[in-house]
Amino acid sequence: MIGFADAVRAKLAPSCVVDGTAAIDKGKCGASLAGAPAPRVIADLDAAGSPLGPAKGKCDFLFFADPGLVAPIEVKDSEPNVAKVIKQLKAGTKAAEELAPRGVAVIFRPVLVSKSLRTHKRNELRGAAVKFRNQRERVRHLVCGDSLTEAIGSS
Repeated sequence: MIGFADAVRAKLAPSCVVDGTAAIDKGKCGASLAGAPAPRVIADLDAAGSPLGPAKGKCDFLFFADPGLVAPIEVKDSEPNVAKVIKQLKAGTKAAEELAPRGVAVIFRPVLVSKSLRTHKRNELRGAAVKFRNQRERVRHLVCGDSLTEAIGSS
């Protein structure tokens, strides 16, 4: 039987698959993949062959791992505009809905990776949620350099 991550990988252009890396990053910010669930596949939505094409409003990465983890990830190396981040995560989530196999129980974890947030931004983010299929999840924040497992869980 083909695994969840392998089923997603089969639907992605090889040019947008991030393989063999210890971290995902954009600019001066990123997250470590130490301890992250595996097997996994990560799609860079800014790369050629992205399932969203050249769309402007999209998150940076889609993270899929067995047995059924889906995490759209937005990375910001500056002060994030929370409303814009939510729109980007929602766009990534739409692509994830098409890529993720149906009939599998899914754990959904939208993630923002950025520098420490000021109090008003933290409060704004606490009230933010993204919906995947029938699951509504609040956006989790991760500070640049921390392990992605802090936001999504471990293997």
